[in-house]
Amino acid sequence: MPIITHILLYLAYATISTTVGLALNQVGGESLGASFLGGIALFSACAVTHAGISASSAAGRIGGMERKIKGDMEKLRGAHREVMADIDSVQTRLDQIEAQVGFGAPPGPAQIEPHGGGQVELKLIDQIVDKLGAAMDARLQNIQMAGNVTPISPNAGRGPMELVREALIDNRVELHLQPIVQLPQRKTAYYEGFSRLKDATGRLILPQEFIPAAEQAGLMSTIDNVLLFRCVQIVRKLMKQDRRIGIFCNISPTALADDMFFPQFLDFMRENRDLAGSVIFEIPQSAYDARSSVEARAMAKLVDLGFRFSIDKVSSAAIDLPDLERSGVRYVKIDARTLKEQVVQRGVRPRSAITREIAAADIAAVFQRYGIDLIAERIESEEAVLEVLDLDVPYAQGHLFGAPRAIKESLMEETAPPKDFYLKQSGRIA
Repeated sequence: MPIITHILLYLAYATISTTVGLALNQVGGESLGASFLGGIALFSACAVTHAGISASSAAGRIGGMERKIKGDMEKLRGAHREVMADIDSVQTRLDQIEAQVGFGAPPGPAQIEPHGGGQVELKLIDQIVDKLGAAMDARLQNIQMAGNVTPISPNAGRGPMELVREALIDNRVELHLQPIVQLPQRKTAYYEGFSRLKDATGRLILPQEFIPAAEQAGLMSTIDNVLLFRCVQIVRKLMKQDRRIGIFCNISPTALADDMFFPQFLDFMRENRDLAGSVIFEIPQSAYDARSSVEARAMAKLVDLGFRFSIDKVSSAAIDLPDLERSGVRYVKIDARTLKEQVVQRGVRPRSAITREIAAADIAAVFQRYGIDLIAERIESEEAVLEVLDLDVPYAQGHLFGAPRAIKESLMEETAPPKDFYLKQSGRIA
């Protein structure tokens, strides 16, 4: 009810009360004081009644409004659930289409190269494989002569080193791919490749099991080579389908410093330098910070060919951006939780030439000023996505968008290096 209406009603109550008081004095013969008190009592009764009615009406309106708000909120929640279900459905369908088209779908007529182009490429790949196979043979002889690896007999117990070696010999090295998506569209922009080894029973050997054993046996470079071999062929397959999706390949610091492995590795990448924009090498921040002069020169040689690097497992957001730029690093992966705790809550900022105060929302722009794209990794919830979007991070990776998945079995066989690509085991491969 408008305020003016309340004022008019109270004036009416006062008029009625005054009239009743005068009537009591003139007609009823009451004294002036008694008549005045009677009028006041009547006015008070009217005012209290009016206030009670107004309060009851307001309470009714508030209750109705609360019910309406609750109803609207339920409608919004239902709409949100429907939208999220639609998004999940579309994403699932896109993943299915992507898997069919990108990883094993038979090529259409437009993908067949004319004038024997495919034959030329096959011959080139065969030459590269022969070269790498010869390098692997020489490496085997060197390792065996040095006594770093003990030959495995059929009755010997299988420790981690033996499991790794057998997985290599028997071609039980798989390529698993995890999508890296562009935000906010969540469209797959890259993949990260992971090497996964299996034992004779088909059980996956966990990275924490095989990586220390492979490094101890001097086989980590070989595993890196297998990963790279498959990644290169996957990228070529995608390029034939006009799909410009790059792949991040992990490379160990020992491989960069290996004076037998790296020259052949560099030759292989020189032969495939047309893929420089699609193959990105990734190393942990700890390895990058502790890199030796030999490893730094190895990185520089790959950068000279046009290839770029990514830094992952970043423990501190106070990373030196000018140094990364000089070293050819074009991507930095930071855990979403680290971004929240360090950048947002503690105000940690990367080292740069910018002297003004940098807002948390400008962090990604500062990275891009040095030609570096920020990737938020380990995204496992929608809440984490919203926090990353508030920082304008351009890319994200995590189980929310897809876990690492093995490529199709048919594609696994198609991209498998030949037997002599792996280190030969005495008595197992002639």
